Amino acid sequence: MVLQHWQHQVHLAQLSRQSSSPHHHARAAAAISRGSAPPAGLSLHDLSNSLLSNGSNSSLMPKNFGGHTRLDSADVDGLQVPVIERPEKTRQDWAALDMSGQGLRNLSPALFNYDFLDKLYLNHNRLNTLPPAICKLKHLTILDISGNLLSAIPPEIGLAIGLKMLLLFDNNVSVLPWEMGQLFQLELLGIEGNPLPETTKSVMAKDGTRGVIIDLRDNAPMPLPPPPRDWLVIEEKETDENTGEPIGSFSVASYNILCDKYATPILYGYTPSWALTWDYRKESIKDEIANFNADIVSLQEVDSNTYEDFLTPFLAQKDYKGYYYPKTRSKTMGEVERRRVDGCALFYKTTTFKLLEQHYIEYSKLAIDKGDIKNCPDLYNRVFTKDQIGIVCFLEHIKTGNRLIVANSHVYWDPKHKDVKLIQSGILMEEVTRLSKQFAKIPPSPDASHKIHYKDGTQIPLIIAGDFNSTPDSGVYQLFAKGSVPGDHPDMQGYKYGRFTEEGLSHPFTLKSSYAAIGEPSFTNWTPGFTDTIDYIFASSNNLTINGVIGEPDKEYMSKVVGFPTPHFPSDHISLFAQLQFRK
Repeated sequence: MVLQHWQHQVHLAQLSRQSSSPHHHARAAAAISRGSAPPAGLSLHDLSNSLLSNGSNSSLMPKNFGGHTRLDSADVDGLQVPVIERPEKTRQDWAALDMSGQGLRNLSPALFNYDFLDKLYLNHNRLNTLPPAICKLKHLTILDISGNLLSAIPPEIGLAIGLKMLLLFDNNVSVLPWEMGQLFQLELLGIEGNPLPETTKSVMAKDGTRGVIIDLRDNAPMPLPPPPRDWLVIEEKETDENTGEPIGSFSVASYNILCDKYATPILYGYTPSWALTWDYRKESIKDEIANFNADIVSLQEVDSNTYEDFLTPFLAQKDYKGYYYPKTRSKTMGEVERRRVDGCALFYKTTTFKLLEQHYIEYSKLAIDKGDIKNCPDLYNRVFTKDQIGIVCFLEHIKTGNRLIVANSHVYWDPKHKDVKLIQSGILMEEVTRLSKQFAKIPPSPDASHKIHYKDGTQIPLIIAGDFNSTPDSGVYQLFAKGSVPGDHPDMQGYKYGRFTEEGLSHPFTLKSSYAAIGEPSFTNWTPGFTDTIDYIFASSNNLTINGVIGEPDKEYMSKVVGFPTPHFPSDHISLFAQLQFRK
């Protein structure tokens, strides 16, 4: 094995040394397209074959590393796996640039504005440095900078996460930057002909490119932590005239904590393996929850083991009680498998709230109960087969006697199933509406500090929190924020769901995102293949005031991150936090 990997390095380096003529790669590609013999040296054809012969092609890579591909649902229960795709753009007739053998000493900054490039050949020039702006070329898959005078590789190379081939043959590089450990898609790294440490060469000889990347990733120094997220004031709290204390104030946190079974190197190949272990991540999750000290904590992707063995005892020490319900599939499983199925958990501070009722919502069951299954095969084929759930708690605020409905949900992930997300969200709001009417009939508690009566369910303050896997321009967001979506909404994608599509979806509440006044965060989920806002805390604006929210993570920190989790962020989502107040 040692000889195989290093001999492969030596062989490719020798071919590279024969590729010093001007525009070698372009001429080789042209010759191959004509069916002619390419010039001696390294060619695209050689590179493709070298991956196969080296056994490091992405399709052959071991399942414990990088190469983000969509997996069968049996592997990860249908979790969305990051996939890096070139976005659709206007027509671009060329995506490769060969500037090899030109005697170049410097590179124009304009080069790095060509963000459509996927192949860049700078080999056999006189370059002393590789500009940090190389990180702008997000779609770059092949970079050849062999045969130059480079003494260092910029750390920013670690942000060029599309790279699959990086050839550094015959330079003066004495150390590889730790940031290269983020290149989770890299399949071929050429280092022969550089004065690198023997330890690096030994790893290459033993484990090839994959081994070098893992070594850099897992042994990199701990990065500096980001500064605390800013607190953003939206509306000042109303205070008591006599005491100056806020009246009826409470806080809500919502967080998809990333279920332990999903936190694997095959899904998050850019994250140090030690930072993916549950022992490490749970301490960060514990710190995140403790620092917020929220009165209500809404969590998604919580399995039974985590709820019973970690969250419940930890939060009990801080005066919390909770309610939990797993996905529907857990009913068909044995005890061991059942405990690994994730679901939703909701905790409340017993010093702030008293629990009156709790309910769970199984979307698949309700979809069938509420729909015409005989005449709506789409309802069965697309909604009934998905087992997401929601939970609802009815609380009473101890100091003021105000009642509060809190719903927590995690809807289906697949972007090709926008209709399913919309139907699930519609069912959630139908159930919340039904339950609110029941809750409005419950008289105030005998020991309530203030006896507050509600004529109907819409008068009861309402919080909807969770991971809705839907962006702010989606039908799901429109349903929550506007109160209705038509049955022919584009997100329904032409599927037929009986009364859901005939009548549309609606609810009677005046919901508003807690971030709406200042604009939604630029992201709540950050991975190489997907970055956007999909988590929310909605509140009924007719009876709740939003005083403030937590801001986004530090921009400078984020500029060096290719995706979450990181050593400082234990999930691929960020947490949300809002301070609210009951209106008089």
